[in-house]
Amino acid sequence: MDTNLTYDAARAYKHITQLAIPRLVGSAGEAEAQDYIVEQFTRLGLDVSWEPFAFTKFPAEVLPRIISMLLIPVVLSVPLIGDRFPIPVCLVCLFSLFIVLFFTQWQKRFEGLYDVGRRLRTENIIATNGRQRDNKTPTLLFVAHYDSKSQTLPIAVRAISYGIAIIGLVALTTVAGIKVGTGGIGLPSPYDYIVWSIAGITVFFLLLVQINMTQNRSPGAFDNASGIGVMLEVARVVMALGEEKPITFLATGAEEYGMCGALRYIQAHADEYDRENTYVINLDGLGVGNGVNIVTRHGIPPVRTTRPLAALFRASGESLGVRVSERYLPIGVGLDSIPIASRGFETVTLMAKGAGSVALKVHSKQDQSELLNTESLQQVGELILDVIKRA
Repeated sequence: MDTNLTYDAARAYKHITQLAIPRLVGSAGEAEAQDYIVEQFTRLGLDVSWEPFAFTKFPAEVLPRIISMLLIPVVLSVPLIGDRFPIPVCLVCLFSLFIVLFFTQWQKRFEGLYDVGRRLRTENIIATNGRQRDNKTPTLLFVAHYDSKSQTLPIAVRAISYGIAIIGLVALTTVAGIKVGTGGIGLPSPYDYIVWSIAGITVFFLLLVQINMTQNRSPGAFDNASGIGVMLEVARVVMALGEEKPITFLATGAEEYGMCGALRYIQAHADEYDRENTYVINLDGLGVGNGVNIVTRHGIPPVRTTRPLAALFRASGESLGVRVSERYLPIGVGLDSIPIASRGFETVTLMAKGAGSVALKVHSKQDQSELLNTESLQQVGELILDVIKRA
């Protein structure tokens, strides 16, 4: 084992280049990535185990399409029959809006949907530093997914499409409410064109997300070989330092099909952790720009996943001169931290501050190692290690 006590972004970048191959679940690339990660963890002297799990594509690929298609007649009902049946149309719009916003947040009661349809199998890779967990010493759980995928629509386009569709539905629901409030008289004639325009744009984006097919063409350097590369180098330094805090490094599978690996892990292991004394740090999309974003809220309305852990990162950033900013992801992006946070754990996701510069290349053949820079990888690695000391 390398006993160098200093985090070296060049080592992390080397891991990233080794992992940056198409590695969709079930592909040869996925198996190659798994073997590489296990080999690296083992070399470091960590206790390594494989944990197979089953999942289905229904929540990530089928359910969103069903909801989108069901929304189309709802949207069109406002300009078509809103004047004649204002109350029913308004109620249907309100109910549809409630359903859409409901699914922007993680719903534990619907985790059974991951068993609907044809079952697929893959593995989580778990590595620990061998320290015993107790109620006094903070426990850290690092998470990063190793799978990749390509899609017809870049992730930024998908998120914008969902956002515009929700805004359109809100606007049309408001119009339907006005018609109810005016006794069905509705809006003056010129506004009919506006209503039809809103409905047309909303339907367009609801149809657009239907063509978002998944393939195995992305090397996934940014998403998320970067997270795995940083985690491997952090693990090396942790072992070299002989860190006494209990630390688990979790490389999850099938994140690209709806955070399946993180879900299965926390379903199986939640009771092994003290929720009041565990920090979960998810690494997803690192190595571009200057600074680090920490995602601490998601969904509509926002669900906050941490306060103390975010404070640790801000303190470390101030100490190291690294710009740390909190971020909120409302819709369109899934993170492994979300199902874990739903169990009451303190969680953050670390993302590069310059992620917007590569957003159109994520989930495409253009997601190459050349997009990343070692300066950004160095910042996030040093930040993580400083948080480990402070925890």
